Amino acid sequence: MGLVQNLFLGLGKKFRSQRKPNQLSFLQEKRLKHLPDNKINSLPYKNGRIWFKKAWEFMHSYEELITDEIYRFKADTDTPYIIDCGANIGLSVLYFKWLYPNAKVLAFEPDGDNLAILRKNVESYGMNDVNVRQQAVWTKEGQISFRASGTQASKISLSDDTQTINIPCTRLASFLQQKVDFLKMDIEGAEYEVLKDCKDDLANVQHLFVEYHGDIRESSHLTEMLEILNNAGFVYYIQEASDNVPHPLLKHKQFHSFDQQLNIYAHRG
Repeated sequence: MGLVQNLFLGLGKKFRSQRKPNQLSFLQEKRLKHLPDNKINSLPYKNGRIWFKKAWEFMHSYEELITDEIYRFKADTDTPYIIDCGANIGLSVLYFKWLYPNAKVLAFEPDGDNLAILRKNVESYGMNDVNVRQQAVWTKEGQISFRASGTQASKISLSDDTQTINIPCTRLASFLQQKVDFLKMDIEGAEYEVLKDCKDDLANVQHLFVEYHGDIRESSHLTEMLEILNNAGFVYYIQEASDNVPHPLLKHKQFHSFDQQLNIYAHRG
């Protein structure tokens, strides 16, 4: 056997040994990278198709949620109640239902474009017990100003912004009056206010994920959020989600959006 053939065989074994379950193949990634962002596409998976629009966002979310399973948790029932705040196109919903097929999922997604794909994904797999709501979770019932971009960056906007629309919002705390096996909160900067409003009801939550979006000048918000989790009896683990600040010791804002993005995992000890 020649040197070149041995080399390729060795590389093939290396790549195969490093592959994770459910990881996208080389050819799948190559196809996805060349898809346009302005039309809905799909990827065949399991017994259906996963629909998406922004291929680069989809690849990132697929790796985190489906391949790495960052939302994996152990429920004490086969029918856990899961609240998904900021469900986006529904990859998180699909994952939860694959993990626990009999789970009851309440999914909030305020962006209309994302919501349409979320519904399409739930329908693609014929999933039952999934309640999808086009609402932003907040600290009150009513209407709120929202910047819809059809991406993962859609968010509540409390500043003067001519590109916002008014959408329905709902108070998350009102849904925490019963046992919640998993509460996922990825709401693009609204988590500080919402978590403060929910602090007296977190005793009903067994597992919690919060993606913190922070300003380098408002570190006290993170401190307060961690105190809320500690006082509610949670054990937590923090993981960096995005590194946006090149010089952390400089006091001024250094990134156009959120300076700090952290994944906060919390469960009852």
